[in-house]
Amino acid sequence: MAHLHRYTMSLRTFLPQMRLGGGLCEQTVTRTAASEINRNSDIIWKPFCRGMKIYTRTGDKGVTALFTGERLPKNTQFFNALGTTDELSSHLGLVKAHAEEKRHEYVDQLERIQCILQDISSLLATPRTQELSDDPEREARVLKRLSFNPRHITELEEWIDRYDSRLPPLTNFILPGGGQVSAALHVARTVCRRTEREIVPLITEDLVDDQVLSYINRLSDYLFTIARYAALLEGKKETIYIQPKIRSTGKIKDKVQENQEIIQSDG
Repeated sequence: MAHLHRYTMSLRTFLPQMRLGGGLCEQTVTRTAASEINRNSDIIWKPFCRGMKIYTRTGDKGVTALFTGERLPKNTQFFNALGTTDELSSHLGLVKAHAEEKRHEYVDQLERIQCILQDISSLLATPRTQELSDDPEREARVLKRLSFNPRHITELEEWIDRYDSRLPPLTNFILPGGGQVSAALHVARTVCRRTEREIVPLITEDLVDDQVLSYINRLSDYLFTIARYAALLEGKKETIYIQPKIRSTGKIKDKVQENQEIIQSDG
């Protein structure tokens, strides 16, 4: 991943040049950060936006742009991470639609998570640089704008603890399922795990705040927890896996909770 460093630019260079949507909206994504530069330089910031167009043809050759303005191949690790984050948010949108129909209480939380994932996408598309600035104080202020607030992680942990306290103890492996909402949440959870794997290389190279990885890791725990909670709300049974060697009725009964059912392997 060391080769990724050559794709990054000095923060003091790229922030005034940030573009959104392939240059269609010439306005900074982190406008506050840009203002830090303007305060101490002769750069004139002139944001203007003439509207977003759905297609630009600029990506037809397999390249696209980061918020830095640099155009890179679409299979670069930045875009692998961005694409999987977008996929995760889309799955959460589907879950939210199902959960709204059932009037589940965590719907607003899912929407908040989607917004935070959008913020994470901005960070992924704005890689941090390891180059030294001739004005360390100014660059420190800019880097602060590219950091992820750990309070979002604490928030997820509070939600996990709240719902977990309403669930029976977890004593077995649970197979994905438990009704439409629960099953969709398990799909989102697995995509979340893949998102985590795609972000790891960027964290390893210190191109993205490592708190982003912590959030995604905790998010998969949250999705697992509310997948169980969704099944409970709908009166669905969790399907647990029992190893073939545990065949006797007595042993199985000891392992099954009231809201669980058994599937056995013939292996």
